[in-house]
Amino acid sequence: MRTATRKLVNAYFNSVAVSNGYSSYDAVRNEPINYTPERQQFMFESMGEQADFLKQINNIPVTAQVGERVGLGINRPIASRTNTEEDERKTKYVGELKPDEYHAKQTNFDTHHTYRLLDSWTHVANFGKHYVSQVLKQIARDQLMIGWNGKTAAANTDVETNKLLQDVNIGWLTKVINSDPARMMGYDSGGEETADTWKVGEGGKYGSLDALVFDMITNLLDMWHQGSDDLIVIVGREIWVSHGLSLLSHSTLPTERNALQTWFANETVAGLPCVMPPFIPARSVIVTSYSNLSIYHQEETLRRTIIDNPKRDRIEQYFSENQAYVVEDYGKFAGVRDGALLLPDGEGGWA
Repeated sequence: MRTATRKLVNAYFNSVAVSNGYSSYDAVRNEPINYTPERQQFMFESMGEQADFLKQINNIPVTAQVGERVGLGINRPIASRTNTEEDERKTKYVGELKPDEYHAKQTNFDTHHTYRLLDSWTHVANFGKHYVSQVLKQIARDQLMIGWNGKTAAANTDVETNKLLQDVNIGWLTKVINSDPARMMGYDSGGEETADTWKVGEGGKYGSLDALVFDMITNLLDMWHQGSDDLIVIVGREIWVSHGLSLLSHSTLPTERNALQTWFANETVAGLPCVMPPFIPARSVIVTSYSNLSIYHQEETLRRTIIDNPKRDRIEQYFSENQAYVVEDYGKFAGVRDGALLLPDGEGGWA
């Protein structure tokens, strides 16, 4: 490592140690830096800057590794009246009535940068910010992979077999399937996949994506959530493309093409905002709200060890934190099993 690079690296690592209450990096060299709750919150916010979807959902600090979900917000009607000459007024519990336990699992985000790579960054303005952004960007991507694809929390994970981190933690979709499968089309009451499929497109069970979403809202969401003003539609790439192509193929008049341009600009389905976050399964359709999806971060579990390893000519970083993926209210979540939707194949059939 060049002398100029070494000075920049040491200055950055020293700032990390000092910001977490240590006198200098020398005080914790090659030992874990325990992040303060304030710095841990700052890390949540920094990761949100790397992935917009993470900024929209809840990142919630919790004290216990295992506990009941927070259940943010009021999930059901509370208006009532009581004849107090005959009975007392009674309060209503505003959280989720069905108990649901979260378990924050230790998740490791371990990386290294070679001396050669760091030397190439010496000229970059704000070296420290550039250095940490490389790591935070991938942590943000990994959290989205886990949230949409996580099925288990294996003791030893295998990224070669589970390329979308399916074995790192239990994600949002699997939480719903395990706890309230009635909210997901394509699963039986025990959470097992069924052979049911639904054609979406002209001539299918649902003539359009809008029709499918209307049906999901009506039949899968709790009644008091069906008119919520914060609902969104979350779709995978194949659904997004198919819907756009369907609108295009049926838009021959100028007014219709203007409407199509409006859809692409506003990105709405069934009157709701429509988003396609990274790493969501390609044929997924979900109706929920941003505020219904959470990542719980156990306080005082964010640790970072920085090791200068001259034997490998690299700087190694070992990040770890206890995390859990939580759906706050299953009654405000509707989805379809990935693979259960059939789309026009362009040749008069379905695939």
